[in-house]
Amino acid sequence: MDTTPLQQININGIAYKILDSLQDLRAEDSFIHRSNKLAQFDGNGESKKYVGSYKDSNISQISNFFEYENWGIEYKDPLKNQKNFKSALKNSAVIQNNTCFFSKSNLLKYLEDAKIEYFKQDQGYQSNISEHFQIRLEEIKSLESDYIYFSIYDSSDGISQSQSRAYIRSDDIIWKIWRKLILPKISYLSILKLIEIESSSNEGKNPIFYFRIILDYQYRSIVHPSILKSQVAEQSPEEPKKRKNRIGADKFRKDVLAHMPQCPFTQITDERLLIASHIKPYAVCIDEAKIDEAVDYFNGLSLSPTYDWLFDQGFITFTDDGDLICGTQLSSLTWSRLNINPASRKKMRIYPEDRSEYLNYHRNHVFQGDIKEFTFGN
Repeated sequence: MDTTPLQQININGIAYKILDSLQDLRAEDSFIHRSNKLAQFDGNGESKKYVGSYKDSNISQISNFFEYENWGIEYKDPLKNQKNFKSALKNSAVIQNNTCFFSKSNLLKYLEDAKIEYFKQDQGYQSNISEHFQIRLEEIKSLESDYIYFSIYDSSDGISQSQSRAYIRSDDIIWKIWRKLILPKISYLSILKLIEIESSSNEGKNPIFYFRIILDYQYRSIVHPSILKSQVAEQSPEEPKKRKNRIGADKFRKDVLAHMPQCPFTQITDERLLIASHIKPYAVCIDEAKIDEAVDYFNGLSLSPTYDWLFDQGFITFTDDGDLICGTQLSSLTWSRLNINPASRKKMRIYPEDRSEYLNYHRNHVFQGDIKEFTFGN
């Protein structure tokens, strides 16, 4: 039984607990807007999003998550006594009514992370998607609210399908906007189920659902920062490959391990099992012509491989005082198996002195989350 305490997140100044989450829902080709289609696929895409499989049992995960049990039920028009799925969408298949939302900051962060692929186009698209980037960026910036709410309804066609595949869709404008932003294969949807924190009880409180889009790590802009410069479309696709031999790598590792001789998570001190992990990514330092930062041991942490990976990909970060901050991209079960309590404020021995500038960069550019949604009071 998973007993990991519930994580807390702040939305519009209100504290919520994360009751549950659906993670890594891939943006499949069938959902991609036609303007972002890969060259090998055709069609216009459809606006319903696959979110999992449902079963007849009331204890199925997808039903419990959305608190909705009527997936794919055949709806009969009461006047014609005939099956009419489109009528069901409008009359009896509302899953959540105006309780789902995207955040403006998440959409902007996604575009920042996706900029490299919009212009470099490693995957090969039907058309030049870079032409859409600035238009879409301005569209997000023009949104009036920080959090944009919408409704979802059941689009699981139980009439024609027997696979129990759960689909959701919406008619709200924000649903159409995020479909135009996402890139195929390398984009994911994460949904957090939240409940407002009260001093006494949550009885009678309805959950809200936080929809976020995430780009696969290897395509994020922090991996290829040079492409973000003014001549982004003219950069050679071979440029990232030039950085195999890192300047001062041996000395950097030696100095980091001397300053921080053990992994704060595992207490491992065997140097063969430790990685000198950059806080501000090495590639960013080089592209900013800050060689001193690239080799500064204050810009490094000694971490064992699993935790180096978590830190490097932005699943975790730290405050200036060394408090561990866990993102919300992993399930509570995964955190438990990593022996990490994401709900606690735990000070880690990372020797944070003189690291504040690097840690600030990691929190705001590497960490996979909006740092403003986390609070760190006593």
